[in-house]
Amino acid sequence: MLIASSYGNYQIMNKRIYFLDHLRTFMILLVVLTHAGMTYEAGFDNFWIVSDPTKLNSIALVRLYLDLFVMFTIFFISGYFAPASLSHKTSWQFILSKFHRIFIPWIVAVFLLIPAYKIIYLYSRGLPQEPWFTYFHIFRLKGGDPYYFPHNPTQSWLWFLPILFLFQILYLAIFKIGLIKIKISFPVALGFTFLTGLVSSVFIAQAGLTGWTHSAIADFQHERLLSYFLVFLLGSLCHAKNVFAGEKGNFTLFIGSNIALGIALAAYTIFALNLFNNLVNPTQTHFFISALGDRIVYYGTSLISMLSFLYLFIYSFQRSLDKPIKVLDRINPNSYYVYLIHMIVLGIIAMLLVPVHIPVVIKYLSLTVLTFVISHGLVLVIRENVPRILPSRLDWLILVAALILSGYIGTKNNDPTIELSSPISPSGTNLHEAAIRNDLAAVEQSIANGVDLDVPDPASGSNPLMTAIVFGRTEIALALMEGGADVNFQDKGGSTPLHAAAYFCRPELVKALLDHGANRSIRSRDGLTPLEVVSGPFEDARAGYDYFQETLGPLGLKLDYDYLQRTRPEIAQLLMQY
Repeated sequence: MLIASSYGNYQIMNKRIYFLDHLRTFMILLVVLTHAGMTYEAGFDNFWIVSDPTKLNSIALVRLYLDLFVMFTIFFISGYFAPASLSHKTSWQFILSKFHRIFIPWIVAVFLLIPAYKIIYLYSRGLPQEPWFTYFHIFRLKGGDPYYFPHNPTQSWLWFLPILFLFQILYLAIFKIGLIKIKISFPVALGFTFLTGLVSSVFIAQAGLTGWTHSAIADFQHERLLSYFLVFLLGSLCHAKNVFAGEKGNFTLFIGSNIALGIALAAYTIFALNLFNNLVNPTQTHFFISALGDRIVYYGTSLISMLSFLYLFIYSFQRSLDKPIKVLDRINPNSYYVYLIHMIVLGIIAMLLVPVHIPVVIKYLSLTVLTFVISHGLVLVIRENVPRILPSRLDWLILVAALILSGYIGTKNNDPTIELSSPISPSGTNLHEAAIRNDLAAVEQSIANGVDLDVPDPASGSNPLMTAIVFGRTEIALALMEGGADVNFQDKGGSTPLHAAAYFCRPELVKALLDHGANRSIRSRDGLTPLEVVSGPFEDARAGYDYFQETLGPLGLKLDYDYLQRTRPEIAQLLMQY
């Protein structure tokens, strides 16, 4: 059914490549590790399959590093085997093969597993189940919250398969027009991958186009899509140059990659954490170089780290694991099947672990191991008892059925009478999320329930009032002030709601804060009062506004630069008069 059906049959010069099979299985384990961690991180409650109330945000660092190389490595391995798959097929045979092994399994998975994902999502939160057509990734609730999964189901983890299918077709096109025959050395290809990936990522970031596109067929991250494809092509170049047939790696290059990884990873960590801090502390923008300079270093070091990780794993696995290993040989053919089903298995196990009172780290590791082992067990049972789940003669029937179902669901997207549940929780995190999505009803209900209105955001330390001010949610900010939110609350950077209202030029909220007793003399950790954050020339502050528009724009922040430039002096005058 899937690519995995031919695992273990790849050869170079009649020599089986065991280590790539083993490496792929290991990468799938790391995918499971990444997804398990998101269950215990704050900030994913609105769309993650299960949200355990016990959190350990330091897990985010694990995800930060895994995100550098895991999917890149999987694309590299897939690219390596593309030439072999094409070599004995006509173009049409190649397309039909990938259609059967990649695209059809994706259709089956996305129309079966995404509904299962939503069932678990609602059940784990004690929410009622909803109309059947709202469980498919085609559905979009008219006027709904785009960041709340029941209103806007996405492909989630299944984005990989249609993108892989696209890369296979693009590779065929490149092969047919003769670009594959262009002679290029591997160092030149590496340099091209790095520079092209860097330029495209920085350009996309500078243009404010970072983020994801979600559609009926393809979900992808804008700044990564081209880099993924270039790494896929690197894999195909390795096959063309037969790089794994000779000596098992270059020790000098191995040492150099370790050094490059150490330096790049250190710089990446520093710049990534600083960019994140800028995101969650919008009144205290800090750049080591400049907005553009920091962005170049961030993307540059991420690409160097990715390429270094890739070589280190290939070198280590080729030298140590390029041999048959009974257990791995047994489970290697399951890899992509496990990728398909692991999220549903993870959701069920995560629900069962919620009431278990053990340290979060133990939960995290238990969820990872149990998901990986049980998923492989399920796949083994299915493969042994149902060897051909989807005969190729059913492909077109499945495609037609999917198109008909999609067409019907699409007619429901503009139906204003559909009402779906919206979770209201007394947690500080949900109050922040309610402010971002401008959900006044949820905020008023929380105030009526007597919840703590100043529970800080785990990352920035700001209270919900500050979040509402940053995003210009005036009604919510006023409701929180009337409800008793602390108008002199300080976040981790020492900023108050008045700092935020002044910086983002919210005059109505500045007046309301001052009327509610906000202290104008409180200084942030940078030593700035609310007056001082708007006292300098606009051009000096422009880079900060650029950054926040880029990073918070996808969440709903809209900045009018002419308005900001015109209003900053008025805000300063207002603060001086009170």
